[in-house]
Amino acid sequence: MITTAQSPVKFNPFVPGFREDPYTTYQGLRQQNPIHYTFDMWIVTKYQDIIQVLNSDAVSVNYIPQYVVQQKVGDIPGLVELGKGAIVFTDPPDHARLRRLAGQAFSNTNINAHTAYVQQLIEELIAPRIQEASFDFAQIAHQLPLYTLAHLLGIPHEYIKTIDQYIHRVRSILEPSLLTKMRIRRIEEDLQACLAIFQEIIDYRKTHLGDDLLSKLIQARVGEDRLSDSELSIACVMTFVAGHETSKGLLTNGILAFIQHPKQWQIFREGKATNKQVINEILRFDPPLQQTVRLAVSDLQVGSEIIHKGEKMLLCLASANRDEDQFDNPDTFDITRDAAAQIAFGHGIHNCLGQMIARLEGQLLFTYLCERVQEIRLSNPDYRWHPEGFITRTLTYLPVTFIPAA
Repeated sequence: MITTAQSPVKFNPFVPGFREDPYTTYQGLRQQNPIHYTFDMWIVTKYQDIIQVLNSDAVSVNYIPQYVVQQKVGDIPGLVELGKGAIVFTDPPDHARLRRLAGQAFSNTNINAHTAYVQQLIEELIAPRIQEASFDFAQIAHQLPLYTLAHLLGIPHEYIKTIDQYIHRVRSILEPSLLTKMRIRRIEEDLQACLAIFQEIIDYRKTHLGDDLLSKLIQARVGEDRLSDSELSIACVMTFVAGHETSKGLLTNGILAFIQHPKQWQIFREGKATNKQVINEILRFDPPLQQTVRLAVSDLQVGSEIIHKGEKMLLCLASANRDEDQFDNPDTFDITRDAAAQIAFGHGIHNCLGQMIARLEGQLLFTYLCERVQEIRLSNPDYRWHPEGFITRTLTYLPVTFIPAA
């Protein structure tokens, strides 16, 4: 894209090539036009500006539910309840209440207790593929978080395929630019069907408590307060909606990064970087959650601009993770760096509650491969990014070959 001093680069995810390489555009925005108004919203691209907004009491996360209701598509009780009962869409004080209750289940201790299952699942998915000449790693990256989440929540196996189909369509609620009236109606239908399945599972689980996270959500208490059945069902839906695609993106984007930077794979195999460093650098370099939306509930200044009450902001998390003022050589994939400051899972009170699940899957998968695979190659250069949406970034096709370790 050619720009002049009179026409600085503007955010436009619909231009050809953006999906394949958003980072060149992000760099141009940070350098020429770090905060600007387009597509009826403010685009924010600098790390410190985004941190300021995420920490601000002057913004709300409830934009997407409000947008859905404003479309006036008819009776959408499921989506209305989702807006009221999902942690990701609620503001204080409701957010703090839900987080206190849900946090009792989604603790590091509870999630790490399922490490052995995830390790076994990785073995079952990966071991048969190591000797294959070529296979689609995106299929593995889809199955691993799907079955991990189902196991963590205690979902019976016979429900998994149906839930996967519904969640695949419901997750488009995170892409407001794609929400036509027809699509909203279809999401409502799928959401209602999905909520009904989870309610059936919840009814059973109440009298058959186990070590799964759903049982712990059912038992969570703060004084006399607990999660209602509706809130429990919504928590299950959002665990899959928010947890599956981001975990898949972490795995596929990480494998592609190592393919494109083979020396980094050897550094990892030589023990010169920890699992935590590897995951943080993958999340910094090519995060599965690229952007997030906020709505101003009162005026605030961001950079040199005044954001007025009622105006929307698109916070480009992926751009912040490549900000030259925050990270040295930000366009270099370097697993030995300290990338703990990356904000791929958000920041502040709305940082992702379930990020430990994605981190666990990533750490265990890359450790498994590190011990068994000498080199990772593309078996076909025709890898493909998800064709719809821009909020999330993940590969739908990634043909690879593993060269086994000697």
